[in-house]
Amino acid sequence: MNLEQAMTGIKVGDATVYGGLAVFPLIGGDRGKRDYLTLTEAFKEKGVEITELSEGGSVPELKLKNLLDKDVFAADGETLLGAKQNRVLNSSIYVKAGEEVRIPVSCVEQGRWSYRRRDFRASEHSEFVSSRATKMASVACSLQRDGRDRHSDQGEVWDQMEAKRQYFQASAPTGSMADVYDAGRPALEEYLKHIRTQPNQVGLACAIDGRTAGIEMFEDTSVFIQFFHKLIRAYAAEVVMDDRIATVVPDKEGVHHLLHKIAHAKCDEYDAVGSGKELRFKVGQLNGSALEVDGRLLHMVLLRNSSRSMH
Repeated sequence: MNLEQAMTGIKVGDATVYGGLAVFPLIGGDRGKRDYLTLTEAFKEKGVEITELSEGGSVPELKLKNLLDKDVFAADGETLLGAKQNRVLNSSIYVKAGEEVRIPVSCVEQGRWSYRRRDFRASEHSEFVSSRATKMASVACSLQRDGRDRHSDQGEVWDQMEAKRQYFQASAPTGSMADVYDAGRPALEEYLKHIRTQPNQVGLACAIDGRTAGIEMFEDTSVFIQFFHKLIRAYAAEVVMDDRIATVVPDKEGVHHLLHKIAHAKCDEYDAVGSGKELRFKVGQLNGSALEVDGRLLHMVLLRNSSRSMH
């Protein structure tokens, strides 16, 4: 399934607006029962093991071992807590049952390089949108140069973490993204009281100051539901401290038009981490990536890399 096929039949619902953020639900049809687990589900079953590459560790890579008889999907921006420092995934990945792979990551805890535990656990947070957007752009550049390398500009990621720490006036001794999220928890949770999922929702489009900040879509509603709270917190973290009452809301047809552009975007294609194909593309000032496995588009994300619209 290519981007055009994946966009077919996607409907844009009315926006919910709260605290400077406008969120459009993306409604999809029934694409069949999925036969894989998300990383969160695999962690709950104690069926996935993520560790440092070696005793000494390597900042940009970890080792993932799938101990299950089912395949496992993990999304770009998912956070991993533990080992020598917390990390986030640089790409969406798909790991077949019983396989072991190296996974590309970025550090989101600059001030620690020592073991708290030997492995990693799941997090209730996704990477901040501003950090994820700049990381996505730098990872795309790495892939264009090498075809396999998914290193991010780690300095940019750390700069974004520090900007967010200052934004939330957070006490984060190791510069941990998790500590910054904890500082903003009460205000961020308010967004989840106002913004709810819709039936058959498979994704969302978020706008800040009348401009699309990002679009995220999954193959399956049950997968999207698992990411919904994480994504709303990640987008809300871009505006919550600005004390905004309202925002300029783009026209719904504008979102439809952007989906049409995604459907017809020219893609660079790479072997994905684990299995499948990773697609990288651009739509204007937005950078996109998607994961296709066995002819199905499991995940697609498009983010605006602009310091003017992000803090």
